Amino acid sequence: MVLIGQTLQAHKGLTTEHLLRFTRLLGFELCEINPAGTSLENVDKLIPLVGDMPLTFHLPIEGIENFEFAQPNKKDEIKSIIKLINNNKDDLNLILGVFHPPEAENGNLKTLVENLSQLDIKLIVENVPDYTDNEFLEIYNTLKDHLGVQLKGWLFDVAHSYLVNGPSNFMEILNILPYEELEEIHLSDCLEDRDAHYAFGAGVLPINEILREIKDREFDRIIVNEIDAYPSIWSVIDSYRMVAKLFKKSLYRKVTFRYRLVKPLIQKKLSKAGIS
Repeated sequence: MVLIGQTLQAHKGLTTEHLLRFTRLLGFELCEINPAGTSLENVDKLIPLVGDMPLTFHLPIEGIENFEFAQPNKKDEIKSIIKLINNNKDDLNLILGVFHPPEAENGNLKTLVENLSQLDIKLIVENVPDYTDNEFLEIYNTLKDHLGVQLKGWLFDVAHSYLVNGPSNFMEILNILPYEELEEIHLSDCLEDRDAHYAFGAGVLPINEILREIKDREFDRIIVNEIDAYPSIWSVIDSYRMVAKLFKKSLYRKVTFRYRLVKPLIQKKLSKAGIS
């Protein structure tokens, strides 16, 4: 059965700890964390908040953390992430690690594989705007050869595909890559020329049609809303509920009930902190 998650991206004064409490209070069933909000310095604060919620870990990318696993000159930063994951994977309920193909100017596949192979978790590779679908397929097959069973499959980021293929063909990647090996989907809205990570309806993507195609294909693994708090924190929750309503009615009812129950209290606290 599909698991529906949400990326935890720090927003104004809200840290990963705040957001983890928030999502668990609302009944979200999975979250995706990343080095921008999770480190050796704060992991001990996060562990008691996780409970039985499964997490996925998005490995660093140059555009956010200023380094990636494919860079040979970032050994210390990479070692820190390897230590963070390997020492805490069980306490954090880490079920998957997500990574990008090389994107940095000095990144290379050999360094990427060497560093990934040191991780003690299963991995999936995400399509990115730097590569066409056929280029991504070639990289995916190369990674399978080198990583073997550690590479569990691939991740389809819908907005990334839109930026590569345009409004007519962005779902075609599902017919090019092996669909049976698709382990996770990243959903968000975007602009015509930017991976904005907006909530549904704030950009250009036809979200209803996308969700319907995913449903019709009987996808049953992980869907993560990779959405920042734009236009608001509440739009993040509405986007989550939208996915749950189509794929998991019981989850939709639970989150909606809790949302209505706790929203006034949370809204009051956020207003005092100047956060919307």
